[in-house]
Amino acid sequence: MKIGVFGGLFDPPHIGHLIIAQHVIEEFGLQQILFIPSGNPPHKTKYSPYDHRYEMTALAIAGNECFALTDIERRTSGTTYTIETVRALSKESPDEMYLMIGSDQLFEIENWKDPGLLFRECRVVVMKRPHHEVQKDSKFLDRIMISTAPMIDISSTMVRSRIEKGLSVRYFVTKEVREYIERNNLYKAKLSSNDDPDRAG
Repeated sequence: MKIGVFGGLFDPPHIGHLIIAQHVIEEFGLQQILFIPSGNPPHKTKYSPYDHRYEMTALAIAGNECFALTDIERRTSGTTYTIETVRALSKESPDEMYLMIGSDQLFEIENWKDPGLLFRECRVVVMKRPHHEVQKDSKFLDRIMISTAPMIDISSTMVRSRIEKGLSVRYFVTKEVREYIERNNLYKAKLSSNDDPDRAG
């Protein structure tokens, strides 16, 4: 099988994540997109508890038989690095993996742990992000696949900000995710500005 590997904080998962995931499945002929809520990412310090993010992601993808969810990073102790997650997935399954990242992350990938090894372990699909052109000087440029997925200018930061201000997030997230946020009174207190925008990638 050809599997898309879609990691992120998903704090919360929004409609942009779902649109892009469905597009990538069809564009590259994948059989599945595997959503991976981040465990303890190295460059983030403030985010909601894992269980909330995992449950919201489960609710967001429910009903799409091509979407799946794993808690592999919850089961990883210490800091969670993309290369270690990809290698752990490789040990669990012989599937061909397509790592999905945003064009903003491509700019940062040279500073990730073992980026060269990461490109050997999986194919990398780059999704264009608003205000972030694909870097033409990246030394990995010839090793990526650029998606034509629409640029959805929605971020988890935007969703959280609207909730803090008492604004509606209807259509920004699924009905089920919105109801979960309301039931659990999430995002009423402002998260740190150090939190990543958790872009649609």
